[in-house]
Amino acid sequence: MIPLLLALISITVDSKVDSVVVYPDQVLVVRTATVSVSGSGELVFTALPGGLNDNTVRLKAPGMQIGEVQVIRGYMDEPTQTVKKLEERVKALEDELQGLDDRAEILKAKEEFLKSIKLGTPELIARELQQGKVSAESWRSALSFMAGELGDVKQSLIGLKRNREDLSKQLDAARKEYNDARAAIENRKEVRVEYDASGGTYDVRLAYVIGHGASWAPYYELRARPEEDKVGFSYYCKLSQRTGEDWSRVRVVLSTSRPVLGLAAPTPYPWYLSLYEPVVTKKGLQSRAMVPGAAMEAGPQEAVYDEVSAVETGISLQYVIPGRVSLKSGEPAKKLMLRESELSAEYGYYTLPRSSAQAFLQGKLVNTTPFVLLEGSANTYVGDEYTGSTYLQSVAPGETTEVSFGVDERVKVSRELVKSFRSKSGLFSKTEKDQLVYKTVVQNYHPKPIEIEIVEQVPVSQHKDISVKINSIEPKWLERDENAGTYTWKPVLESGDKFEIEVDFTVSHPPLAGSGGHMQMEGLF
Repeated sequence: MIPLLLALISITVDSKVDSVVVYPDQVLVVRTATVSVSGSGELVFTALPGGLNDNTVRLKAPGMQIGEVQVIRGYMDEPTQTVKKLEERVKALEDELQGLDDRAEILKAKEEFLKSIKLGTPELIARELQQGKVSAESWRSALSFMAGELGDVKQSLIGLKRNREDLSKQLDAARKEYNDARAAIENRKEVRVEYDASGGTYDVRLAYVIGHGASWAPYYELRARPEEDKVGFSYYCKLSQRTGEDWSRVRVVLSTSRPVLGLAAPTPYPWYLSLYEPVVTKKGLQSRAMVPGAAMEAGPQEAVYDEVSAVETGISLQYVIPGRVSLKSGEPAKKLMLRESELSAEYGYYTLPRSSAQAFLQGKLVNTTPFVLLEGSANTYVGDEYTGSTYLQSVAPGETTEVSFGVDERVKVSRELVKSFRSKSGLFSKTEKDQLVYKTVVQNYHPKPIEIEIVEQVPVSQHKDISVKINSIEPKWLERDENAGTYTWKPVLESGDKFEIEVDFTVSHPPLAGSGGHMQMEGLF
């Protein structure tokens, strides 16, 4: 009688990572392999990352009938190179720590020896001095030497203790990193797939998702060329992966989507409001008590490729990186170029002298690329000179954004208090007045005309007993915001020209501390 249940033939599949789709916080990995099979059996994919999500495992093999798919947890017998290096670092720190302990033992023995000599020294000194065997000067030198040696030993022990504390912290961190790496890398899984196929060779594709296994972030380099009204624009991504498996010449697709398993639309809950009123504690400190039922007022590595194509996929974008990318698990992020182009820009200058007596070069540019420029960090340059870092907000194709390219030293800004006078209004009045006059000067040292936006400020009162009166502002402003106390001018300055602004205002207030009063005023100067 032939048994109904026969043991399946197991074939270990030699697969490799062929392509990945990298999301901002996870990665879809696709492995490929070619197998020659006949009849029924079991395909076994070994040494897969332990972090793969079991529910995301998918297998395609055109022409082959696929049966049950099992994911089994296992461990690697041989440590990876990454784990070996971390283990070597732990051992090196342990050896260094043991060396400190050995040295400390030697110093302690020396300290005990010096102390034992010190205990018998007074009697010995008295006896030898009385017998005239040694001079007092010789004993003083000997005692000074022993005291110095003992002091050096104590200082050395203190230094060793501090070094040991620092080294112990390094060792604890290294051990944690080593244990985490072992858990993440050596913790492996295998996938077993039952199949049935007629004799032949088949292409197999195994896909799975690893949460937080890889990520990418946009990064920009913006080079201002004001003389051409252009901005050199380089769009990069910084790609990193810690999946526990190295990528060797894989196809990479970057996606802006953030897939979430089991994502559901939110359910509305009541939006309750409550009123808090201050309660004074016994110590005079204020706490808050709830009144129920009331309402409350509310280093990277760099790899450059050809330009990337952007593909719309419903509500997200995918960037397909040309060629293939190699990136080992855990190594520094690799910088990949998505696009390099030139954008038209309108340049001007901006200064807020009260905050900073400097002029900033501003560029207003339009995203004429087919890409959505995702929000991310950017380095700015004027020509080839690095001027600083900024943060670019998300910019859709056709949308305009403004970028600051840093301080331009060829536009000089100065602001000084040229008059300050305090007076009382009337013989019996309890009100004081401070008259302040500020002068701002902006001068263009460029060889060509520039347009600059100058914003000056006057104080705005938030107290019923403080008032601000504008005496004069020269020249006439272009724009004014009374709530913010700002006045704006936008002059065009020829080469060598200067623009002067004088702001004269008076602040009326109760007597302040130091002038017969007890109050203080914040923010005036």
